[in-house]
Amino acid sequence: MAHTLTWHDDVSRQARVLAYAMRMTLKPAFSLWPLTDNGIRAIGHLDRAVDRLPKPKRVTIEQVALGGVPCEKTTHPRVATGSLADATILYFHGGGFVFCGLATHRSACATMSARAGVPVYSVEYRQIPDGGIGTSIADAMRSYRAALDTVADPSKIIVAGDSAGGYLAMKVAELAVLEGLTPPAAVLGFSPLLNLNLKSHPRKFMKKDAYLPMKQVLALEERWLAGPDTIPGAASPVDADPSIFPPVFLSTAENEIMRPDVESMTRKLGVAGRTVETHVWRGQVHAFPVMASGLPEGKAILDLAVAFAARNL
Repeated sequence: MAHTLTWHDDVSRQARVLAYAMRMTLKPAFSLWPLTDNGIRAIGHLDRAVDRLPKPKRVTIEQVALGGVPCEKTTHPRVATGSLADATILYFHGGGFVFCGLATHRSACATMSARAGVPVYSVEYRQIPDGGIGTSIADAMRSYRAALDTVADPSKIIVAGDSAGGYLAMKVAELAVLEGLTPPAAVLGFSPLLNLNLKSHPRKFMKKDAYLPMKQVLALEERWLAGPDTIPGAASPVDADPSIFPPVFLSTAENEIMRPDVESMTRKLGVAGRTVETHVWRGQVHAFPVMASGLPEGKAILDLAVAFAARNL
């Protein structure tokens, strides 16, 4: 097995502008946003607003369901050959288990489908205030179990996600093994949330994150752990048995909240003899691969992720 951690120093003009804009606008806005039920529901309007924008071109997008969970299936005319033939990506969007959805991540899923030549199912799992993390996990597992009975080759399901969605991708990989299901062929995690104990993180990362205000992220912890569904297995993927994971691809920005745990997870997987490839990129923002349609570094990371999956399927 192999484990690598690669640093990337090249930063595009687009990335510099994006980081500055988020630091000046989104971070102050997030810092003041009320985390009441009404405040959280109001954030949900973001996904509905994005849904009115033109859909990505050169892909087909279908509204489907997996295990009763709403999803979007994105396919591209180019069909993968070689090891990725008949593979499927099951994608879980980020958003802190509070906001974002199918629309905000539609462009990223279209980019992944085009670059991999495989269908991408984007999963609309339930979030706060409709349930805590346990409820999101329950929906993620329902979608995965259904995918095993739906896709062309159930042994070639790649689970992927950013931020909170990266947490769900890792939990699906863990729980599939614990439940005796066919495990995912690989995990692709972009700035994944791997540790729910955010108070343990070094403060320097919290202060430098381009748009995630630490005060608000910490305020969500109680909501994350509220019912009605409990979290099965390890509460935090970083504390799960590393030997049960399939090949794992991880990426993170240099100065973001998730980086310490991405590096810790990389070390644990490596020590356990698992295949893991991690990329740390300077000058980027949290979950920057989601913005691949307008960010060169985002496209580069998605290409690296697809290549990793192709090598390990």
